[in-house]
Amino acid sequence: MDSWPVLYRVDTKKKVVALTFDVANGRRVPLRMLSLLQEHGIHKATFFLTGIWTEMHPQVARKIREKGFEIGSHGYRHQDYRRQNNAWIEHEVKKAGKAIFKETGVRTRLFRPPGGDMNPRVVRKLRTLDQLIVHWDVDSLDWKLTDIYKIVKRVVPHARGGSILLLHACDPWYQSLTALPVILKKLRKKGFHFVTVSELMRMQRQAQAVGGSL
Repeated sequence: MDSWPVLYRVDTKKKVVALTFDVANGRRVPLRMLSLLQEHGIHKATFFLTGIWTEMHPQVARKIREKGFEIGSHGYRHQDYRRQNNAWIEHEVKKAGKAIFKETGVRTRLFRPPGGDMNPRVVRKLRTLDQLIVHWDVDSLDWKLTDIYKIVKRVVPHARGGSILLLHACDPWYQSLTALPVILKKLRKKGFHFVTVSELMRMQRQAQAVGGSL
């Protein structure tokens, strides 16, 4: 099991960031998001899917996989794990994993608790289930903000090497679609490249193995 209890970012001087998208509702925005990423030449991103969404939109979930993007679990239902007991958490995690595997063929290990909500008990329980817990260090608040440039300002100035950026691909948040091209353009202008969460983690393991820094 990896040494970090929760991954917020990877400490690196390399200009790489991980785009992550939480998906829990609808199909229009998720499909358009996939098209946007393709249009802008983004081939690496990590999507965290809820199990129930995957069951409701299996074709979209499969398309995420077919496009080559990384898939993690966002639990079965989008509920606060802090309010539930450990047996409930275990049931939800396993149910989500089965749903995502059935539709995509991916056995998820990366896990983002719904809402990013967790406490030490939740973290301990998820780790006993062999889940790698992924949070973020840059939150776009694209689910809440409707002003595109407020979303952009929450991301671009705060992104640094090894950052994990939180965005969403959910109906009806079309503002995410409008903000993404601006974010991509500005980050690229600053010299950033885009990788998956697993690639960030692999970079850190390799650096630790040789006793150096990234």
